[in-house]
Amino acid sequence: MAVTDYTSLRRNPALFYIFMAIVLFVMISTLNRPQQIIIASPENSLPLKNDEILAKLQAEKNQKPAPKKQWDTLDGIGYKFEKEKEIVMDPRFEKLNKLPQCDLSVDKEPSKVDVSKLMGDFQKCITPIVEQWRDDVKGINTKWTKTSPCDSVFKNVDIVPMANLHEVKWTILPTCKEDNVMVTLGIGHDTMAEEKLNRTLPNTKFYGADPIIEPNRQLYTAFGKYFPFAIGKKPGFTKFRVLPNQNQKTRKYEYQDVTTIPFTYFLSDILGLKQIDIAWIDIEGGEFEFLDQIHRDGPLDKKGISICQFNLEVHSKFHPPGAQIYHDFIFKILEDKRYVFLKPAATDVGVHRMFFINLENEKCIRKFLQ
Repeated sequence: MAVTDYTSLRRNPALFYIFMAIVLFVMISTLNRPQQIIIASPENSLPLKNDEILAKLQAEKNQKPAPKKQWDTLDGIGYKFEKEKEIVMDPRFEKLNKLPQCDLSVDKEPSKVDVSKLMGDFQKCITPIVEQWRDDVKGINTKWTKTSPCDSVFKNVDIVPMANLHEVKWTILPTCKEDNVMVTLGIGHDTMAEEKLNRTLPNTKFYGADPIIEPNRQLYTAFGKYFPFAIGKKPGFTKFRVLPNQNQKTRKYEYQDVTTIPFTYFLSDILGLKQIDIAWIDIEGGEFEFLDQIHRDGPLDKKGISICQFNLEVHSKFHPPGAQIYHDFIFKILEDKRYVFLKPAATDVGVHRMFFINLENEKCIRKFLQ
């Protein structure tokens, strides 16, 4: 009878059980027999034996994996972070850290800067220049030139540049030691200037807001607190000109709907601030929603909030209705006689940068100008 005659096996149970016992015996014997594993060797293309294979596997196991590059891979491009880069402090850091504690309740004698004279000299220089653009909205937005000579009235003010990848931010460092507050509105995938300030000015708290989360979150949280929304006039969902993560290499801005938080609410109710020492505002046209809140008797005054100094970039090029707002803002600044401005720079038609200094708030004056 052939072994493969399954019909005969089914008719004879005794033969069936004998057959199954033989099959099981053969299977167990095969499993227990040492196997010769053949693997091609890349060195000489000859087969490797068991002991060679085990040695090779153990060697591979002992090898440490190559360190992976640090990338934010949200969009496949991301930002490369230099985790092992040594942080070098600015030589001014220790000097500023050893300053005497601030007493902002009294004036210092003698004062480094005569504030009254500075305001008078500024108004005398700037007013005739700006007056030619009164009621000329297009002119003040497209012909903002020849005001840099007025920067000479600030020769006694030590104004420090903090450059990032695309422009220079200006700062006045304090003359005494106190906790400092710095606010960035519009991070724009670039914190080089903030990092320089962080290595220069001790005891500084940084707060930054930008609706595009990556890489702004990772960049800013290296030294400060990050908030994932835009700053505007009222809460809601607003179309803003932003720099998406996938465009951080091309610097191509787009219009997107983003969550918006009111300017004064952000500073007062979320951050709980009364004095902002340094602010950098660059939000691609969104600034026109709250520029009027900075003026005398505006929402900031009603909340008791003061800004000692701020860099501002305005973008009427990308928000045409902002041209009128910018015109009115400049003339109201001159009328209020609270702020002076310098370092004006027209980087494009309808794109302006300038640096503002508060010459009215006593604590700001005592901290930065005396």
